[in-house]
Amino acid sequence: MSPFFSACPICASTERTTLIEFPELRFSKCAACGLVYKSEEDPSLSTRLAKRYDAGYFLNGQAQYLKRWDHRVAKCRRQLLMCLEFAPHAKTSLDVGCSAGYVLAAAASLGLSPTGIDYAAYAAGLGRQRGFSTAAASLTELPFRDASFDLVTAKHTLEHVRTPKQGLAEIARVLRPGGVALIVVPDVGYRRRGNYFHPERLGWQHHVYYDVPTLSRGARDAGLEVVSVDKAMLRRRLAKGAAAPYEWLRFGALKVWTGLAKATHLRRELQLIVRKGPPLLGSHALPSPRLQGQ
Repeated sequence: MSPFFSACPICASTERTTLIEFPELRFSKCAACGLVYKSEEDPSLSTRLAKRYDAGYFLNGQAQYLKRWDHRVAKCRRQLLMCLEFAPHAKTSLDVGCSAGYVLAAAASLGLSPTGIDYAAYAAGLGRQRGFSTAAASLTELPFRDASFDLVTAKHTLEHVRTPKQGLAEIARVLRPGGVALIVVPDVGYRRRGNYFHPERLGWQHHVYYDVPTLSRGARDAGLEVVSVDKAMLRRRLAKGAAAPYEWLRFGALKVWTGLAKATHLRRELQLIVRKGPPLLGSHALPSPRLQGQ
């Protein structure tokens, strides 16, 4: 095996202990901040990354990306409504790792002007087929000017990149002052996390696993303020009028479920909402550009 991360990609400490090891790769835990990251890997595994993000991955892979469309869009809509609690002014959004386009569809249904990028050209093409502005690009090199978007989403994307601090910095860069970002990653504390590490499951494509403190630290280092770490949020705009009973019932049930999932280590993913600092008086954000190549 060859070195993958020679030091913790969040705090840069070189002190670590081996968490789990296979013939093809090793995951270690940072002794300083607790981040779990890939410390060694057989070089042949990295070639699979480019080969597997193709039509077969999206059509026939374990995640079944093209199934349960309505359910996935509805979940994304709920998450975006949480973000809009912190940025009710939002008009433009960027989804990083747009996959089949669930977040883009949810954003459009809420009146946002959505843009998407994905590392996989095939996934970007799926978005274009649905009429969205999408392109193949990387989180660590977003093809947009500074301060281009009011809202950025990165769902199950950050664990895939080899420079997570750069990815978080890029999110901060393209956010307009006062804008928010939703970051969703697998929860390293999940009790049934065996598939996270196995090289033939998720180990070949996931490089870093977070808990709330390590993900929050990475966001803060990028200049972003953590405003929510809880999936259970009362959406105050919906907690009034005719929709109020449903909203309070939804909030109560979700609060109980999320608390139970956390206590029993059955929470599969973490969700952070972060905000970029407010705009300076008299400043004007740049207009959101079209994607390069379109």
